[in-house]
Amino acid sequence: MKPMHAAAALTFALAATASAQGTPAPLTSHLPAGALLTLETNGAGPAFDRLTGLIGGVLDSASDLGGGDLEASGAMLRGFSGVLADSVGREGVAGVFTVQGKGGSFTPALLAVARTGDLSTELFSSFIPKKKGARVGAYPFVRSGDLFAGQANGLVYLSSDKALLMSYLGRLSGKAAPTLAASAPYAQATGAAGRVQLGAYLNFSATAKVIRGQFAQFKLPRLLSPAVDALDTLGQVAGGLTTTDAGLNTVSAQVVNAAGKDRPLARLLTHTTDFGVQNVIPADAEAVQATACAPESNAYAARWLTRLDLLEPFGFLTDSQLASHLERAGQYLGSECAQVTLAGGTRAGLDSSDPLAALATTVTYQSVRDRAAAEAHLPEYARSVNEALAGLRGTLKGTLGDLMKGDMAGMDEDGVAAMMAAGSFDQIDELLAGLKMVYAFEGDYLITAFSEEALQAALAGKDAPLAQDPAFQAAGLTLTGSGGWAYQPDPADLSGDDLLGSLPPEMQDTELNETLGPVMDAMAGLVNRYDGMTSQRSVEGNVIIGKANVKYRW
Repeated sequence: MKPMHAAAALTFALAATASAQGTPAPLTSHLPAGALLTLETNGAGPAFDRLTGLIGGVLDSASDLGGGDLEASGAMLRGFSGVLADSVGREGVAGVFTVQGKGGSFTPALLAVARTGDLSTELFSSFIPKKKGARVGAYPFVRSGDLFAGQANGLVYLSSDKALLMSYLGRLSGKAAPTLAASAPYAQATGAAGRVQLGAYLNFSATAKVIRGQFAQFKLPRLLSPAVDALDTLGQVAGGLTTTDAGLNTVSAQVVNAAGKDRPLARLLTHTTDFGVQNVIPADAEAVQATACAPESNAYAARWLTRLDLLEPFGFLTDSQLASHLERAGQYLGSECAQVTLAGGTRAGLDSSDPLAALATTVTYQSVRDRAAAEAHLPEYARSVNEALAGLRGTLKGTLGDLMKGDMAGMDEDGVAAMMAAGSFDQIDELLAGLKMVYAFEGDYLITAFSEEALQAALAGKDAPLAQDPAFQAAGLTLTGSGGWAYQPDPADLSGDDLLGSLPPEMQDTELNETLGPVMDAMAGLVNRYDGMTSQRSVEGNVIIGKANVKYRW
């Protein structure tokens, strides 16, 4: 080879090597296939900077307002942030994998790995015992308590199972074997979701397989068999979040298992519809979660309630005949469902002194296909539920009475427990006493609530619907052929006093409030940076894509 050609070849080789080192293969390209669950980070430094900076700012504000002890916590958090950015902030994966145990069964085990820089390398090396261990290729590891850990070539790794760790290190050393990144379930789900800074992957089908394997030694209980079938049908889910200057974006992708035995569940998950419920929801609603609910969803829920009826200890399901009513309702309800928090719902939820406050702002909308059938059935439905709620109160009071029969005079251990239970039952009894199923119709929609106040508030706002609100229109949500959507406008600001009022009554103490006041003021500032969100759910074959945009001022 001529000298000039040799020099050119050498220059090209060095450039290729430098390029490969600058863009290392993803960690998942060497992890073993068969993960049940993974938590992943990829270029998450900006996310950690924003999150820790936000919390640190709150601690600093609380310190300035009188919480001097919090200043050291803020400094410690910032130091920890540097370590995060220099390790999992680069890239990291923690996963639960299946390993073969005794008798051919499969059990879960942990495997975690992260890229490290100079700062994190030094820190992690101090945690790994300095003793003789083992090595796979260029990768050493030692036993540390119940874990096996090591560090080499810019990686730190640990596992709860020695064979699992050696399997991973073998792949790192060039051994050809199936990898997570190349496995079809992982590749399809994560490919549909796309890259995120902080992510997760769940393989429900593989988890179901492990559960079936655990039960292989004896017959799977009849009640659990449908649950495992449903879990298998859920398939795989991947997704996560990415922070931006304006807030954060989330994405999820669910690949429904087309071969799953729970066919009704697969149909429910992939159902879509054209939404019109926004035309009857009040424009001043504080939160809306709309879902494409297939008419058969009621019958599906009824089958599960029937399975659970014998196990329900208070008899509410039997007394209310809820399963039967749900199945009948499915004959006239349509494909639109919406859970709505009306105006004032946020502040109502902070009122710890009134457990019914939030119910006064919560309603459900469902489209109706057969108005006559609905009007014929609903009086019986509501009466049955309300009578069952009254019966549940009596059952709980009887349970409390049996508990109180113990000797409380000496305030022994059982007596103290009984008194604590009495307080809890009083709160539950108060809640049940205020529950009453009520309903009304608005156009082609059924509105239900457990508070007359909430129902009337929903009806009063029908003349100014959400569909005509400029902010809702500007959100640009897809309302036709959709799997669902959510909308929350910029909420009203809260104060530190509002958050103090959310504490349990036993914590409403003047002296304690003076201590917590600065912290609550800082927390209110943190909450008030949130400026609303929108989300969208779409369906493509057996893949469900969910995307959300959260507005937040870091």
